[in-house]
Amino acid sequence: MTPARRAQLVISVTALSVGLGGLLVARATSFTTARGEVLLGLGVSFNVLGALVTILLAVLAMAGAAMGIRSLVLAGATGFGLAAIQVIFQFGRADNWLGSRGSNLSFWLAVSVGLLTLVWLQNRTGETP
Repeated sequence: MTPARRAQLVISVTALSVGLGGLLVARATSFTTARGEVLLGLGVSFNVLGALVTILLAVLAMAGAAMGIRSLVLAGATGFGLAAIQVIFQFGRADNWLGSRGSNLSFWLAVSVGLLTLVWLQNRTGETP
């Protein structure tokens, strides 16, 4: 396994851990409540849907990193980027689908940029899976 793939796995596992923690703290909320539950004082907040989206995208990126399929990592990174954009448009509104706030923007953007950078690095160096 290459260093870039290991780094992709680390980022994906971190996102998966945050998503699972978010699902745990949001279990008592409604599926799409606009005000999510904050995860252990870390600032990121989720409703059940937001936690499930984070888990799904993390598993997608993790599977791509483990199997060496860059398109899956790229799909996960793109999904995290779209989730970050969702925060910009829906934060503080009654229709905040993922129960997110500004901290989620930082988290999802960091995961997205990290994964995209590693895929770009793999392509640039000609790294093979």
